[in-house]
Amino acid sequence: MLNSAPKNATKPGPGARALYLGSREQKRVSCTDEALVVTNSSAQITRYPVARVARVVSSTDVVDWSGKALALCMRAGISITWLDSKGQVVGSIYAQTRKTANLSTALELWAERPDGAQLYQNWLRARRMDTLVRWRDEHTVSVTPREWEAKKREYVYGAHYAVHLPNTLRSLCLAYVAAQLGSHGLTPQLWGPRLESMDLDEDLCDLLWAEMNLGTGTLADKAEETATSTQLFERWVARNASALTLHLVHLHRTALKSIHT
Repeated sequence: MLNSAPKNATKPGPGARALYLGSREQKRVSCTDEALVVTNSSAQITRYPVARVARVVSSTDVVDWSGKALALCMRAGISITWLDSKGQVVGSIYAQTRKTANLSTALELWAERPDGAQLYQNWLRARRMDTLVRWRDEHTVSVTPREWEAKKREYVYGAHYAVHLPNTLRSLCLAYVAAQLGSHGLTPQLWGPRLESMDLDEDLCDLLWAEMNLGTGTLADKAEETATSTQLFERWVARNASALTLHLVHLHRTALKSIHT
């Protein structure tokens, strides 16, 4: 019985060559710990050590692959391309050889760019617009074109949202944001190359407040007692737990695109 592929497969070595798996004979590709095992219709077995395989070209019509064999190739950094009976490329798979920078590293590199502060403001404006669009889509009957344009001018392109976050709710929201940022190894502020401050915690807090306030009207703004505010906020967070995550995912993606261009 064949062994499963190990987590750290041997990489192709010097002199490795392409492996072509075709012809009209049916084949089955499985693997051992360090080799691809090809069995033909006559039950003949051929082993190809991954250290000697640079890449694989495989027929889609007569060659069947096991999942373990595919995983072995990916761990060993061996790409596979499939051809149909006419010699046309059907598709390829490639090993993931480059690790994606985590959110903390990506933001540090992003902020250090000469245009980092401006890029951050562009991202913030885009998230405000996204929040407002979702609000409009959820209230298509009640939101008039005039109200939409006014909200857009005020919230997306203005300095601050007009409805201010009550102190009690702001403290709760900032505490929640701080905990989430800490779980990602992020600091509350980012600093540009000219010591421009980008207040990540405050901006994320305001984004969450906009979603909460737009969704509940002025209810949250009228909550005066600490217990009432806390209960209101916790209920909203429980129902919208993904809101902050979505903003951070978008921020990560935006930062990665910027530092790789």
